[in-house]
Amino acid sequence: MVVRPAKHEDRAQLIELMKGYFAFYRTPFPTDHKLGALLDALEQDPERGVQLVADADGRLQGFATLYACFDTLIADRILVMNDLFVDPSLRDRGVGASLFDACLACAAANGYARLDWVTAADNHDARRFYERHGGRSGPWVSYSLVPSPTRGAE
Repeated sequence: MVVRPAKHEDRAQLIELMKGYFAFYRTPFPTDHKLGALLDALEQDPERGVQLVADADGRLQGFATLYACFDTLIADRILVMNDLFVDPSLRDRGVGASLFDACLACAAANGYARLDWVTAADNHDARRFYERHGGRSGPWVSYSLVPSPTRGAE
């Protein structure tokens, strides 16, 4: 198994894996077209980030999505691991560890100051996985809000 940046030829398998990711989090799938546009953006502009895949003889076993951004408090670039997912039938075989290590290697090789990520508070398996690999939860609480055209327009 090798972890590498996704290629356009991986698209069908990658989207099927992503459907599993969305199902795991009980989140509606946005459409193949919309997700394809996101993957195109990463493929066309590596400065935005990278889509990594775990490939075993042509079969994708998992993926990690990395986005580049900045952290004002350290005045430096950081890499955000937005997603890490392994096909549930292939877990506990080192695929997740290989993807995670590749994310860290990508951050180091490209001069990012830090790798950040979040996971659901109730995803205890993921939290144990990250802690086994040296990750520590930080002091920050994550929030999100869907913008609306009228909010803030007053």
